[in-house]
Amino acid sequence: MKTGKTMHSKGAMEAGPLASSSSVSALGTSVPSRYYFNLTDGETMIRDEEGIEASSIQAAVVSAMEAVEELRAQDPSNSDEWQGWRLEIVDASGQAVQTFQLDALSAH
Repeated sequence: MKTGKTMHSKGAMEAGPLASSSSVSALGTSVPSRYYFNLTDGETMIRDEEGIEASSIQAAVVSAMEAVEELRAQDPSNSDEWQGWRLEIVDASGQAVQTFQLDALSAH
């Protein structure tokens, strides 16, 4: 019986950190969030109206970097046009969660 209580207590301890994190983690699944990739030079804003669903901000960053690389690959001679522009990853509430200077990425 004591072993049963110990296992129960240990199980409760193991569940503790999961329970204290988001309920999404406690369920062992992640609910995708929508992120938008807006482009701006400080004066002009090109808004991403569609966005993407990603499981985390890290996944959204990877998608954003891939999208930038695709754009660069389409016409590498236009790299000067990226000067002064930045990509803002915006969450569904409209808050910028990550920003990248596009001219700083031109070496990649």
